[in-house]
Amino acid sequence: MHKMMHFARAGRRVLFSASILFLTAAACLAQSEVPRTSAPEGLAPIRDYIYKSWDTLTRSMEDCSTVVDPKLAEKSVLYLPAELPAPASVQELQKRCHIQVKTLPEKIERPGKVDTTALTPHGLLYLEHKYVVPGGRFNEMYGWDSYFIVRGLLQDGKNRASKGNGREFLF
Repeated sequence: MHKMMHFARAGRRVLFSASILFLTAAACLAQSEVPRTSAPEGLAPIRDYIYKSWDTLTRSMEDCSTVVDPKLAEKSVLYLPAELPAPASVQELQKRCHIQVKTLPEKIERPGKVDTTALTPHGLLYLEHKYVVPGGRFNEMYGWDSYFIVRGLLQDGKNRASKGNGREFLF
C-alpha cells in the first residue's frame, strides 16, 4: 500500500512537471506578445482587472520589497541553490536590502529532496528572473498556482511572463 501511494505521488509530480513544461514550450513557440482573447461582455470587467493585475503580481530579486519580509524582526534570508555561487547582483542585494544570504545544504534534484522544515530561519528561494505570484501578499511561487498562472498569462497573451514562470519552475 505504501509503495502504491509513493508511485501515485511520483506520478502527480511528473504530471505537474509535464504540464508546466508543455505550457512553457507553448509560450516559447510564440515569438512575441499576442493580443489577449476577448471575453464575453459580462466577464469583460473581470478579465480587464485580471489583465491589468499581472504587472502588480510580478516579482523580481532586484526589488527589496520581494526579498525583505517586514513581519520579521531579524534580517530576511535568501537561499541560494547549493551549486550556485552568489552572483554579484545577490551580493549587491544583500548590502542594499540588509538581508542574509545562505546556501541550501544540498543540490535539489527532485521535489522533496531538501527538508524545508529543517531550514532555519525560513526564507525565500533565489530565482534568477522575474516571475508572477498568485496574490499580492506572496513573494514566492506555489505548485498548482504556478500552472494556472501560466495558463492565465498565455490566455492574456503575456507570453514573455509565462516563459519567465516556466524558466523559474525549472530553475
